[in-house]
Amino acid sequence: MEGHYLVPEEGAPHLDHAASLKLWEDRASYVDGANMTHNEYGPPQYANFFFFITGFHGFHVFSGVIINLIVLIMVIKGVLHRRGHYEMVEKAGLYWHFVDLVWVFVFTFFYLL
Repeated sequence: MEGHYLVPEEGAPHLDHAASLKLWEDRASYVDGANMTHNEYGPPQYANFFFFITGFHGFHVFSGVIINLIVLIMVIKGVLHRRGHYEMVEKAGLYWHFVDLVWVFVFTFFYLL
C-alpha cells in the first residue's frame, strides 16, 4: 500500500496507521518556502524597503521641483540679478544633481541587482 493518497477516492484503499504516520512525518518535513501567497519569513521586507526608499526619494524629487520653480520665478523677476549673486541657483543645482545621483544608486540596487 502506498502512502501518497491524501484523500482516498471511492473504492481506493484506506491508509493504515503506519502509512498515516509516514504521511504526517513527510508533511511536517516539507517546507513550502516563500511564494506569492505565503511568506514564512514574516512581512515582505523587500517590498517595505523598496516603497520606503522610492517614496523617500520621490519626496526629495518633489522638493527639488518646488525649489527649482522658486529659483525660476526669482530669475524671471530679476531678484538674483539685483542681489548680485546667483548662489541660490548653484545650491538648487547641487541639490537637484545630488538627488539625481542618489537615483542612479537606487535604480541600480533595486532594479538591476
